[in-house]
Amino acid sequence: MVRLLAVASLLAVLASLGLLRSAGGATTRGSSSPTVEPTHHTQADAEAAGRAAGRNEANVVAGPQAAASTNGGFVTYRVYATQYKPNTDGSVEVAVPDKCAKFAARGDSKTLQSFNCAPGYALGLDYRVVVTRDNGASATIAVNDVGPWNIDDNYWDPASGPRPRRMFTDLPQGTPESQAAFSNGYNTQPNCENVDTTPSGHSGGADQFGRCVLNPSGIDLSFAAAGQLNMAGSEWVTVSFLWEPLASAAPAVVRGSMWYFRSTLSGGAADFNFPYGASGDVAVLCDWDGNGTRTPGVYRNGVFYLRNSVTPGGADTVFPYGNPGDTPVCGDWNGDHTETVGVVRNGVLFLRNSNTAGGADVAFAYGDPGDLPVVGDWDGNGTTTVGVVRNGVWFLHNANTAAGADLTFPYGNAGDVPVAGDWNGNGRWTPGVFRGGAWFLRNANSAGGADASFRFGDSGDRPRVWH
Repeated sequence: MVRLLAVASLLAVLASLGLLRSAGGATTRGSSSPTVEPTHHTQADAEAAGRAAGRNEANVVAGPQAAASTNGGFVTYRVYATQYKPNTDGSVEVAVPDKCAKFAARGDSKTLQSFNCAPGYALGLDYRVVVTRDNGASATIAVNDVGPWNIDDNYWDPASGPRPRRMFTDLPQGTPESQAAFSNGYNTQPNCENVDTTPSGHSGGADQFGRCVLNPSGIDLSFAAAGQLNMAGSEWVTVSFLWEPLASAAPAVVRGSMWYFRSTLSGGAADFNFPYGASGDVAVLCDWDGNGTRTPGVYRNGVFYLRNSVTPGGADTVFPYGNPGDTPVCGDWNGDHTETVGVVRNGVLFLRNSNTAGGADVAFAYGDPGDLPVVGDWDGNGTTTVGVVRNGVWFLHNANTAAGADLTFPYGNAGDVPVAGDWNGNGRWTPGVFRGGAWFLRNANSAGGADASFRFGDSGDRPRVWH
């Protein structure tokens, strides 16, 4: 019994010093509440990675890789990658400095709740990253740990949204705190700690634990994951976060010929506004050029006038399609990551796969004349499909064909203006309604109360959704 008590006392001391690491990467630091440690690196290894980093690099992806990442449709940044020995030898995994992403990836809802992670960390999201080297080698790797420096720096996220950045929100989106600390002295501490938590005796840019940041790493690859990419050591790479689609929706309204845009799903004044088109035009918002941003267009007497930027100016593309009186729609009908035009005429859809004049690529009947058309990626498969709203009931189809609805449910009231978008960033479009200047949004394709509601615009405005 004495020996067992001695062992227990030793374990308690190790835990209080933060030296007892569980197989899941958790420690206890003098408390019954679990904390999470970043992936482990020795002082020498961390310093060597810092010497190999070279000059500080921009996080915004440029050149050919920018087009590739945009077409992928996910948040993508250029960051420095280091390597670590995982808890399970040979495991192909990565660590990112976000404890909430780690435990969501592991399906650990209990720990998510204990850390008060945002509701946006759903267990069903795709918690993998695409890591691409400058030589073009690429691999898709699952998140399974947290690190290398911080555990609350989801730097790829904005300060608002379903998974808001929790710390260091004064840094630009996409810039890891470790990079800012290493390269620019961000969060300088007068006596930052060594990797083993002993005092360094000098000042320096520190991580959230007060440790001197010795390299700018924003992602950690297990040795086996790095081996898949033939990475010999640490290097700058391009990372796409597959649980962070670029298509996160935000509201817009059109009043006369003036467009008003919000950058977040919240009430308030417009973040920016500009004129485009003429009063009486039918306004449409689409990603006409596949660059990941929805930009304005108008439909006037059977002719589309499309802009490739969210600014005033003349149309970048003009072409006739459909007939005067048709209702314009747009979407990625064929899954090629470019949104193109279509029109609805008496309950029949005529869809084009390019933003040019010509005959319909697909034509089929869906709904009845007088229904309000809605389109969206209802099942998250990357292709936009059709739906209609009839007296407050939604009839959604998962294929662009004439057939019965795959989903039917009531949402909103007769007379509401239906809108649809990916409100919570999970890759699936869900319903919303616009009623007298107020937005009522649902996060599921089912009946129920609004998950979010706010006021933006005035009664009589034409609501639109941009991404």
